[in-house]
Amino acid sequence: MKNFSVLAFLGFILVQFYSCKKEISSTSTFDFSNLTVTDSSCLYISNVDSTDWTYDANWTAAETALLNFGDTISALDSTVGYVQVSAACSNPSAGLFIVGTNVQKTCVMKVAVVNNKFELLQYKAVKLTGGPIIHAFDFRFSGSFHKNENYRMYYGFYTSKDSLYYKGHGDFRIE
Repeated sequence: MKNFSVLAFLGFILVQFYSCKKEISSTSTFDFSNLTVTDSSCLYISNVDSTDWTYDANWTAAETALLNFGDTISALDSTVGYVQVSAACSNPSAGLFIVGTNVQKTCVMKVAVVNNKFELLQYKAVKLTGGPIIHAFDFRFSGSFHKNENYRMYYGFYTSKDSLYYKGHGDFRIE
């Protein structure tokens, strides 16, 4: 009887282990089709995706892992401040986008760009010292980006203690 109880317990553990829901990093999990459409003056001209270019409260483990790359940038401020991120403009475009940020305190901004298969295409980190700044992203001459496809940019803002305090994403289209 004791052996049966042990085997039943191990069987239960194995069933639980194999039935755990695994995260899927495919297009079925992430929808890049909703865009915040902007003109070259960064004005919204039609669709606005309320989940784009704002704070994301919850990320999957796969999304969080995108920004876990190392960098050598040191930020001096260990406290958090406000963060504002503007929508990419113009969106869609031929592959040249600008994104504005405005941060209150010195921080490190990390960016990762993925395609709709969730493949990492580009990443970078930059130190922000506070105040508004415009970031240019030029994908026109990269072989990783293709016309008539949508992409997603993930961004995170970190204190000097490498603590992520603001994160989000935005979708854009290259035409």
